[in-house]
Amino acid sequence: MKVKIKTLTPIHIGTGKKLGTLEFLNNYRISYDKLFELIAEEKQEEFISWVERNLNIDVGSILKQFKLNPNDIIKKCGLYSFSGSFQRDVNEGIKDSSNKLFIPGSSLKGSLRTALMYKVLANISDRNFLSKKLDELKNEAINTRVNQKKIKDLLKKSDDKIVEEILICGVLKEKNGRTEPVYDDQKYDLMKLIKISDSTSVSTNEDGEISELQVYALKKIPAHKTFKTYTESIKDNVELEFDISVDIEFLKKAKEELNKPNSEFGKKYFIGIEDKLKSLFDIDIKTDFEFTEKKIVDSLIKSWNEFGTAVSNLEREWVKSIKNKGNANIRSLDSLYNTENKFKVGFGTGFSGMTILPLLLNDTALKQKVFEFYKTVNIGSHTSNRDNQTPLNINEFPFTRKYSNNQNIYGGFGWIKFSNNGLEKSPNNISEEKKIKQRPPNTVLAQIIDDKAKPPKVKILDGEHQGKETTLPSVRLVGLGLKSGSRVFVELVFQKKVLQKADYRCKAEE
Repeated sequence: MKVKIKTLTPIHIGTGKKLGTLEFLNNYRISYDKLFELIAEEKQEEFISWVERNLNIDVGSILKQFKLNPNDIIKKCGLYSFSGSFQRDVNEGIKDSSNKLFIPGSSLKGSLRTALMYKVLANISDRNFLSKKLDELKNEAINTRVNQKKIKDLLKKSDDKIVEEILICGVLKEKNGRTEPVYDDQKYDLMKLIKISDSTSVSTNEDGEISELQVYALKKIPAHKTFKTYTESIKDNVELEFDISVDIEFLKKAKEELNKPNSEFGKKYFIGIEDKLKSLFDIDIKTDFEFTEKKIVDSLIKSWNEFGTAVSNLEREWVKSIKNKGNANIRSLDSLYNTENKFKVGFGTGFSGMTILPLLLNDTALKQKVFEFYKTVNIGSHTSNRDNQTPLNINEFPFTRKYSNNQNIYGGFGWIKFSNNGLEKSPNNISEEKKIKQRPPNTVLAQIIDDKAKPPKVKILDGEHQGKETTLPSVRLVGLGLKSGSRVFVELVFQKKVLQKADYRCKAEE
C-alpha cells in the first residue's frame, strides 16, 4: 500500500561521512578520485609534491595552480549539484545509485517503532511498569561502577527489556533447569509483520539543499555554546511516497491456530500475541472476522501522528522558554507545531523524538524517577572542563535543539507530514473501506468467487473452515445485486461432518 508524505522541513539521513573542501566546486559535488586521475594523467609527480607541501587545499586552489577549466572539472568529475554552495565539513546525505536523495525504509520503520512504543506505554493499565523499570535501572547503576561504556550497555539493556515487553512474543525454552517463556527471540518480534520500503528518490539539484542548522542551547554557558552545522538535505515541501505492507496471511493463520482447542500457538510459542497485537495494531486476533491492510496501516499512521503531536508539544514548550530567556532569535514555530498528521525522522529528531521522553515528562512521578536515574548515570550533566560541571535540571532537558537557518528563516528540522492522511486512494482501498454489517448468529463470512456457476460458488473467509470452497444454492444473485467478489454472510450445512453447501443469510457489505 502506497503512503504519500511531504517534507515540512529539511530532512537529512546521513551516511556518517563529512565532505571536505576537496569534494566540492561551486554547487557541485566533485569526485576527488576522478579529479586526481584527471591531473595525474600529465602532472602526477608535480601534483603529489604540491599536495604534500600544501595541507589546506581545495578544488579552487587546484584549479589555479594547475590552470584547469572549471567547466571541464564539473563535466568530467562532477557527481551531482545542489541549489546552493557547499560549505566546509558538510554532512553527506544518503543517496541511491543515481545520486538522488531518499529516505531509507529502515529510518521510517525506526520512527514507527518509537511511536508504537510510546502508544503502548501511554495506554498501559499498569502505571507502575515504567516506574519499576526506572527503579531497577537506578539500583543497577548504583551497584555498578559507572563509566561511559557501562552506561551505554545499561541503557541498551533497558531498551531491550521494554522492547521484549511490548513487541516480542514469548516462546517456551529450557532455562535454569526449568521450562519458562522467554521474550528475547527475534523470530517472534511482531514488527516483522510490517514491511516498509525506501521512499521514492528525488533530484539533488531540484529538491535538495545544503541546510544550515543552528544548534540552540537553553543556557549561555561554555558547555552549551551554540554552533552551526551543514547537511545535504531534502528540501521542505517535497512530496515522496513509500510502500508499507502487512503480513495479513500470518494474521489469518494465527487466528485459525488460536481458535483450535489443542493448538500450541499462543501457549508454547507466540505467547502473548493477542494482547500485543491489540495494543500495537488495534487488532483483536480472535474475534475480528477479517483483517485488512488498510485498517492496520490506518492504525500505524494514527500512532505516528499521536507521537508527533507529543514531540511537537514538548518542543513548543522548549521554544517558549528560549524566547522568554532571550537566548535566541527564533521566529514563531506555531504554524509548524500546529500542523497535524506529522512525525519526525532522521538527523535533528533529537532525544525527545527518538525516545519515550515526552511520556516520561508528562507524569510527575515518572519525571522524578527519570531525574534520579539520569543524575545517577550522568545523563544531562555537561562538562566544559574538568573543574566546571553543570548539573542536570530535568525541567531543562534536553538542553539543545537543531533548527534550520536557511535564508535567515528559522524553522524546525526533520518533520514530515502525511498527505491526505497518507493513504493513496485506489479501487482496492475503496473496496476495503466498505462497512461490514453486523454478523448474524451462526454465520461465517464468505466471498462469491464464481457468479456464473450453477449454483454459484463461494469461498469461506473466516472461522474453522476458512479457505474452503462450497456452493451457494437457492439464491438469485442478480436480484440481490451480488456478483463475483461480493461478500456475504452464510450458514454452513454439513452432513456427517462433511461440508455440503452454504445457505445465504444476508449481504456482508453496506
